[in-house]
This record gives sequence, structure tokens and C-alpha cells, in this order.
Amino acid sequence: MNALLERLGRLVVRRHWVVIGAWVVILVALGILRSAFGGTYVNDYTVPGSESAQGLDVLQKEFPSQSGYAGQIVFHAKTGKVSDQTTAVNTAMTNVSKLPHVLTAVSPLASSNSPAVSKDGTIAYGTASWDVVPASLDTEYLDTLDTAVQPARAAGLQVEYGAGAGQIGQATHDQKSEIIGLTCALLLLLFMFGSIVAAIIPLISAVFSVGAGLSLVGLLAAATTFPTTAPTVATLLGLGVAIDYGLFLVARHREQLDHGMGVGDSLAKAEATSGAAIVVAGGTVVIAILGLYVSGVPFVGALGAASAVVVAVTMLAALTLVPAFMSVAKNSVRSLKDQRAAKARDNSGGTSGEEARRDEQEAIARSDAAHERSAFARWGRMVSDRPWPWAILSVGVLVVLAIPLFSMRLGQLDAGTNPTSESSRRAYDLIATGFGPGANGPLTIVTSLPKQSSQDNQTLLSSMQTTLQKTPGVASVAPPSVNQSGNTAVTNVIPTTSPQDAATTSLVNHLRADVLPTVKATTYVAGATAGYVDFTEKTAQRMPWLIAAVVALSFILLTIAFRSVVIATKAAILNLLSVGAAYGVVVAVFQWGWGSSLVGISEKLPIPAFVPMLMFAIIFGLSMDYEVFLLSRVHEAWMQTKDSHRSVAIGIGSTARVITTAAAIMVVVFTSFVLDPDPTVKMLAIGMAAAVLIDASIVRMVLVPAVMSLLGARAWWMPRWLDRITPNLQLEGSVEAALATSPSSPTGSAPETDEQIGPEHPVTVRRT
Repeated sequence: MNALLERLGRLVVRRHWVVIGAWVVILVALGILRSAFGGTYVNDYTVPGSESAQGLDVLQKEFPSQSGYAGQIVFHAKTGKVSDQTTAVNTAMTNVSKLPHVLTAVSPLASSNSPAVSKDGTIAYGTASWDVVPASLDTEYLDTLDTAVQPARAAGLQVEYGAGAGQIGQATHDQKSEIIGLTCALLLLLFMFGSIVAAIIPLISAVFSVGAGLSLVGLLAAATTFPTTAPTVATLLGLGVAIDYGLFLVARHREQLDHGMGVGDSLAKAEATSGAAIVVAGGTVVIAILGLYVSGVPFVGALGAASAVVVAVTMLAALTLVPAFMSVAKNSVRSLKDQRAAKARDNSGGTSGEEARRDEQEAIARSDAAHERSAFARWGRMVSDRPWPWAILSVGVLVVLAIPLFSMRLGQLDAGTNPTSESSRRAYDLIATGFGPGANGPLTIVTSLPKQSSQDNQTLLSSMQTTLQKTPGVASVAPPSVNQSGNTAVTNVIPTTSPQDAATTSLVNHLRADVLPTVKATTYVAGATAGYVDFTEKTAQRMPWLIAAVVALSFILLTIAFRSVVIATKAAILNLLSVGAAYGVVVAVFQWGWGSSLVGISEKLPIPAFVPMLMFAIIFGLSMDYEVFLLSRVHEAWMQTKDSHRSVAIGIGSTARVITTAAAIMVVVFTSFVLDPDPTVKMLAIGMAAAVLIDASIVRMVLVPAVMSLLGARAWWMPRWLDRITPNLQLEGSVEAALATSPSSPTGSAPETDEQIGPEHPVTVRRT
């Protein structure tokens, strides 16, 4: 891999303008194609094979008029009653029925004593159904819907859109979050590099790669279904990893320039070393996210696929576009102080041949010595000197943070969690006020009637209706509707509790397990609320499989990368602790309500089932990023010194500043997305920001050095049989190169006898 990436780096250096031009063409072309042929994003929580999905299939086959995607048109009379404006309401619903994709539209005032009118007469709702998912309809369609209901608004009625109708034209807008995240990232990069050129390169690469990745996802959306939150999650993750990968490459390149290496050689080596680490880290992220398909739920798998596409594009940009920009910038990526020093050396005549090589080796030795004297290295040495207390303390903190995890309640988020600025939330509140919270999530009982007389079937349905009405948790039951063939019936049941209430989930399970089996017909509990219950159950059942798959694949990748089963095992265990702590933070903030008002949430929420699953895949992948970048440097130092304490100090000293800056960038990018009105996005933003903060501080800066010190040479153990069949990636270059550039060998020749390495920490290394 190193040789291949080094050749790629040299090719990019020679053809940097071609590479930059190619990326410009790719970005523009994908944007144009996305606008012309791109698809739309739709939330489809259907679980293939579930009872709700089977019920929907029956309706689509036998009762098409009842199989559409339901929505509500809610009317509210602020003065008087809705019935005072009967003509306006009926006209509005008639107009709605004529819109494209509308299957049915029924006015609440079409008949007397309608159950769709509140007892005080001030609130009423008409029902409508679409032959497509309403969320897939754009803002232009929302304008036509507004025009259709205009007669009711002109009559003085408040009109809001509930259920599926409330999702029409609700495109996500994350520009504010993106601007805030990129601005904060720029400031952090400026602080670290002291060079505007070095700071801008990772940001430009991020904009190019995320823009191209999102356009590609938009094109794929024309052929498959992606959730409405897919672009937001992909942007959130893509920006974070794109900036990080660019940061790691720029930092390695600058360090090598400071050692006196030429621009071309430095870029090639940075590509071969840090570039290899990017391939492994990014590959782990992609594999972990694609592991979401293990869930068996198309919604979750598609959400991961969209993010994986963007991350893969950011990896490609990091390996091509970032080196191209640095080739154009040449020495401008260095700070002004270092540029002046280099210029002074050049003006003095410079050096050549063996003398230049010796100067480079001395610069590397000075650099390693500086790393060992840095504050981060002193911290790493302090932890390594007393590993047990630090390990116990850090594990204790992670366990405490993870405690809320054990009370996590998976469930559905309904429109009651949306901001009041949205029509869907206002409709939800009106429905809850006029008809009870359960009216926002009716259950649909689909009954396949037996082949008997219509009178017997009517008796069966009447008996079922009576049984349902007596069931605890049921507020009301509408009279059954029977199709023309007389073989399928639909009964709407209104729970007493809201869709996201745990009692509603219990009611669905009770109806399926205890109540409906007594009916002498095949029945299905369907509808959006029941569908989400199935979605939650399926996702929860598959979560252990996802964990096993991601951990196993990551274990294999790290074993290949570091040729050590101990390192891979350690990484898996520590990353699981990190994920557990992040889960605990999400539960504490959103389910327990600790500080949730700070992120715009005013109530305690259940955790959507796909959030922990998505968080696990992303967090596990991101944790591997820092694992790879830190341990690759530790391993490089280990090959030079064979001293576990010193290699940890050098590794932390040389990477901690970069890793902490990268982590800080990810935290601010992720946190900026709490401005998104979607509570699910807020959960992901807080959870991922907390995970990165925990991982980069407690895990990488405390647990890893403590554990590495305890393991010593055993950290790099590999069974001989496995060593023979495992590919050797050599992330930081070949072992021979590492030894040849050891500070103990200033001439670059490999020592053949025992010798002391380093004046402050003498360590004996034997070459055989």
C-alpha cells in the first residue's frame, strides 16, 4: 500500500493542476446532473415481512383507496365554530381531492355528527391520502396545497397540515450549521498551523468532497430510497472526517518540510504514511456504516449508505486534492517563522549530498526530542509511569457516563417534538386539544374476511368493534369500512395516548397478542404508528448483530494494519466503552431531560431506534481514526526504540496536538448541527460530539497510554501462523526505513550492535 500511495503522491505532485481541474469538473458536473436527474428523500419505515407491512400489502391489493399515505387537514375556528364556515371547508377539501397524487379527501363536515369535529365544534380535521409518500412532494406542491385550502383561510379559519400532510415540502436547510462549523474549524486550524494557507487547504477539500458526495447521493436517490435526514447526517459526518483527513496530511507534510525534506519527496512520503492511515481509518468508517445493512431494515441501511458514499469521496479527495493543493502552495503551508528560517539556510548556500542527509537526520532527532519534551509527551509519560491508577480512574469515568444507557427507552418521535414554527406541530397540538393525543396516531386494523355471508361478516366486524372499544388504552373505534368485494375491512382505532408514548406501543402489542387472535379472521395492526413499533422492534433485535459485525470487521482491519491481535482487541474494548459513554450522554440529555432546553428540546423524549444503531457505526468508525493515527506513530517509535514507555511518549508527543485539534474540529462541526429543528439530528449531533470528546480525551490521552504501558512488548504480539498469512500494510513505512531514520543512527545506516538511543532515556536496541 505504501508504494502504491507514494506513486500516487508523486503523480499528483507532477499533475497538480490536472487534479484540481478534474475535481472542479467533477463537482460542477455532479451538481448539474443532480439538479436534472436527482431523486427525492423519503422516510420509509416499512419493515419487510412485518405485520404492518403485510397489512399494507393486503390493502394495496384488495382495498387500494385505503392503502394510501394518510394526512390531515386541520381547521380551527378562533371565534365561533368550524361549522359556521361549512361551505368554505367543503370547498377546500374538494380542491384538495383534485390535486395530483391525492387518492381521497374527505371533509369533516360531509356528514352530521362527524367524529372528525371536536365536541366544542372549534376544531375539525379532514382526512386525505396520497399515492406517494407526502414527504417526497416538494415546496411547489406545498404551494398548490396552500392554494387549495385558501377558501377556508379566507373565511377566517386557521388551517394546518398534520400527519403525512405536514411533511410536504419540508426540505432540510443546514447552511447555518455548515457555516458555523467551517468558521470554527478555520479558527482552530489557524491556531494550530499559524498559516492561512495550511488552514484553508483542509476546508477547501472538505467543501469539494462533501459537495460532490451529496450530489452523488442525490443522483442515487433517483434509483433507490434515502431518508430525509440522509443528506444532513452525511454532511455532518463528511465535513468532520474531510477536515480531519486533510489536517493529518498537512500536519505530516509540514513536519517533514521542517526536517529539510523537499516538497515533492515530502508529499510522496506523507501520502505513503499518513495516507495509508487515512485509507485504513476511512475504510473502517465506511465498513462500519455499511454494516447498518445488518439491521435488515431498508431505512437504516440507506441512511448508512448515504453517509458511506460521502465518506468514501472525502477519502479520495484527501488522497488527491489535498496533496495537489499542497503542491501548488509549496512552502507556503509552513508558518512564517519556519519559512524565514528555511530561506536563510538557502541564502547561506545550503548543503548537499551526505551533509544534507546528515542535517535531515539531525532535524528528525531534534524533532523527536522536542516531541519527548512536549507537554503532551510529559503527560503520556506520567500516565505510563502509573498506569493502574489512571486506567482504573478513566474506566470508572466511562462507566459512570454509561449508566443512563441501561434505562434507554427506544420509541417513536411524533410531530409533538417539532418546533411550533412548523405546521405539523401546530396541527398536532390542535388535534390533541380537540380529540385527545391518540388521534395523532390512529391504528389501522386490516381484516381479511372469511368466505361467508355478508351478514355473518358484518356480525364478526360488529363483535370485533365492541371488543376493541372495551380494550384498555383505546379511546374510540370507528365503524369498519368494507371493500366492494366484501373480503377486506378496515377499522380505525384511536388510542388514549400519543404515538410516542410507551403505552401506545404496549397497546399495539396487546392487540396483536391477546385481543385480535380471538377474532375468527386474519387481522393485521397496520398504519404509521404500528409500522414504527415494528421498526423499533426489528432494529432492537438486530442491534447485537450489527455490533458483532462491525467489531469483527474492525478487528480484522486493525490486525492487518498493526499486525497485532492485542492492539485490535484493545481497540475494540476501548471503543465499546467510548460508545457506551456516548449513549449515556444522549439518554441523560434527551430522555432524562438534563440540559435539553439548551439544544431547543422542551420535553423528555424516547430515543428513535435507529439513532443508537447509527451512532454505534459512526462512533466506532471515528474512534478507529484516532486509534490508527496515534498507534501508527507509537508503532513507528516502538520499531526505533523497543521501549514501550518511550514509544508512547513519542507517539503522543508527535500526534496529540494534531489529534486534539482534529477532535475539537469534529466537536464544533457536530455541535453546530443542534441548530437543525429535527430532534433526531440534534441527538446525533450531541451524541457524536460527546463521543469524539470522550474518545480524544479520556480514551486516547489516558486509557491508551496506560494500557500500552501495561502491555509493554506484548502489545505487538501476533501468532506466528497468523503473521504468515496476514498482509503487511506498514502504515508508517517499512520497518527498515523506520530503523534507518532512527535518531540513534544519524548517518542513516542500520546499527549492527547494541547502542544507546537518546541522551535522556537510554534504551538498548539490538539489530540481528
